Amino acid sequence: MPLHDLIFSNKAGNRLQCHLLFWLIWWLYLSLCEYLYQLPLPGKLRPFFLNVGSPVLLKTFLLITVYSIACYAILYFLLPLITKRNWLKFSLYLLPVAVFLYVMSYFLFWNVFPYIDGLLGSSRTPNHGTKFWPAVNLGLIAPLKIIASAVIIKYVKNWWLKQKEIERLEREKINTELQYSKHRYILIFFLKRLKIFIRIHCLLHHELPACY
Repeated sequence: MPLHDLIFSNKAGNRLQCHLLFWLIWWLYLSLCEYLYQLPLPGKLRPFFLNVGSPVLLKTFLLITVYSIACYAILYFLLPLITKRNWLKFSLYLLPVAVFLYVMSYFLFWNVFPYIDGLLGSSRTPNHGTKFWPAVNLGLIAPLKIIASAVIIKYVKNWWLKQKEIERLEREKINTELQYSKHRYILIFFLKRLKIFIRIHCLLHHELPACY
């Protein structure tokens, strides 16, 4: 199936594949970034560098899982509030989402990741500024581009589907008008032929004045 049809399809199976593809791409992207961050870079500073350590795929998968929960909460519960211009409720409901991201990122970085390191024997260099910076970086900064991309895709898809619906309605309107014109033409043609037949009948029976 073409990527365009996969993204803009409204079928449940295609939507599931599209969502899985979206999160797979972001998971691989975050994993690649974390892997590159861990490579030595002599002579250069990384002021916002944060090393989650190995195994990268497992730790970024846990982060992506948290991001996906927050992302779907924003897409399906908070965005409708924006379309209704209910900014107060949107702001109030956005705060718990931000708290959820911060708390979960804090818990993963300081509790789950060290447990994984101890279990697998991997090591992580604690090169962060403060104890709260990892949660701010991983929970509040990193998910922004993911959630923003999901919102953009959703709005573009909704716009495209509305355009397709408008085109469908216009085609139905044109087809209805064509059918109406066709039937009207057939009716007029039939009435004219009927009138001619009546006149011929009157002529044959010498009733011409009565036919007018």
